[in-house]
Amino acid sequence: MNKLKTMGLTALAGTLAATTAQSVEMSVSGSVSVNYATDDTTETTGARFTTGDSLNFSGSGETDQGWTVTSSIEIDAGTYDDRTLSINMGDSGTVYFQSSGAQGTPASLVPNAYGSAGYSLAGSATPTGRHVADGLASGGGSIINLGYTVSVAGFDISAGSSPGATGGTDTSINVKYAGLADGLTLSAGRSDLNPSQAVGTEETSLSASYVMGGLTIGYTDYNQDLDSAGGADHDARHYGISFAVNENLTVSYDSSTSDKATSSVDEETDSVQASYTMGNMKIKAHISKSDNEGYSSGADDETKAIDVSWSF
Repeated sequence: MNKLKTMGLTALAGTLAATTAQSVEMSVSGSVSVNYATDDTTETTGARFTTGDSLNFSGSGETDQGWTVTSSIEIDAGTYDDRTLSINMGDSGTVYFQSSGAQGTPASLVPNAYGSAGYSLAGSATPTGRHVADGLASGGGSIINLGYTVSVAGFDISAGSSPGATGGTDTSINVKYAGLADGLTLSAGRSDLNPSQAVGTEETSLSASYVMGGLTIGYTDYNQDLDSAGGADHDARHYGISFAVNENLTVSYDSSTSDKATSSVDEETDSVQASYTMGNMKIKAHISKSDNEGYSSGADDETKAIDVSWSF
């Protein structure tokens, strides 16, 4: 038995040695930002100024098989936040273990210079409705997601799952294809969230974008179905256009309408945005307006924000 144990341990050690990175490259990057946003009309209080900071540590190395193994950790506001371990196997794809993100989230190809119109109302007391897919939970404190990406015959495929998540194992998959015509990208995705609970949901997203010079046009059709009978299903349509005036300045406009099955009115958001890059500094701003916010008739809202960030 001892000989068998010794042989097994020796074989395991040999396998691990075969996948050990032979050389390691380390890097550190970071960013800081200052944001000024007006209070929404539905708020009674709220800080106008907010700040952000981030430090990203990463290390990568190559194994004997030619795979690249990369590990990264983000420190945000003085605490460990997002973590990612990726194994790039070349043509065979890349495997991810991460809390910092989730592969396979149904994509929206609508362009913007600041952020999606559906999420531009900073600090709103009445949360905006469903406009784009959420996909798997991610970020600091979330469960570790398993992900996989690969390109096959021009199709970019990404998939993710969250084994052991509360409510059951969430799954998500998205496929992009840009080989149909020059400048045209198509995307289709689906998520199945909380599958073992009555409040489980299914998300689907169909999206397209077309690039012609500095002009980009995009459209997304989003649908969310709740497993429970009579649930508050959502349907949303999101479109936008952006124009790169030059290599530094980009302006955009996007609009989104979300329909909730249990509400008699649709929530509509519109946003005008701009971003300007100068070296390691980026300035971006938006003016966004929502009608029937929170699917409440007459609950209109508007906010403006400017964000200045530096990367290093």
